[in-house]
Amino acid sequence: MAQQSVLSPAEAIAGVSRVEARRIGFLSDDHNTQQDGSDLPAEVLAAFEGVDLIVHLGHMGVRDMFARGVLDRLATAAPVLAVRDQSTAKDGTKLITPAEGERVKGLTRIIEAGGLGIGAVHNLSIPPGPEIVAPPGGLPELSGVRVREVVREKFGGPVDVVAYASTHRAAAIVADGVLFVNPGSPTYPKGPGYTAGQRQLGTVGILEIADGIAAFEVVELRHFAAAEPPAEQRAAVPAM
Repeated sequence: MAQQSVLSPAEAIAGVSRVEARRIGFLSDDHNTQQDGSDLPAEVLAAFEGVDLIVHLGHMGVRDMFARGVLDRLATAAPVLAVRDQSTAKDGTKLITPAEGERVKGLTRIIEAGGLGIGAVHNLSIPPGPEIVAPPGGLPELSGVRVREVVREKFGGPVDVVAYASTHRAAAIVADGVLFVNPGSPTYPKGPGYTAGQRQLGTVGILEIADGIAAFEVVELRHFAAAEPPAEQRAAVPAM
């Protein structure tokens, strides 16, 4: 696969994909070391049982080993869409992971489902579009930001939900009627109860859409390993 460091505007902002889905699983930053994704924890697939769609928000491998096989593993549970992301090759050069048809495209893309627009991106703080700072604490810094204007520019159209990643820390916040969600990392999570930098069972996210309302659940995978009910954190936003 050709490796790119610069994308055209059409490649960077991939446009809209319309799907029939009401229950959508999100994950990111699994950093699998096996090309076939075989080291993705089985608890991820258990957490996504019954979803209509899975969205991968990037960093599924390490450096220039892209581990795209993880998308095939996820596809045994539900159809999969993903975004491209920026990575670093073994020689230290920056690169953008390759597109793969409809399945993997755009540094940003919009997924329309259940009457809502969902903007998917790996890192809010880098182009395309304006920078939205998302510090290690997890929540994007949105004070003083014209949120709807900024996300429209970043995704190439209006969105009701912004699904982002990169921080490895699960989060959910509503700003100007837009729901920002981060599924954290299933393998290298950060935040209370986790040891940063250590491989361990972390989190994924599930977005439920019903009657124009989106609700986000953070699922702690260790509860699946312990056969306990998953913990939940929820935030909701009406369709605009």
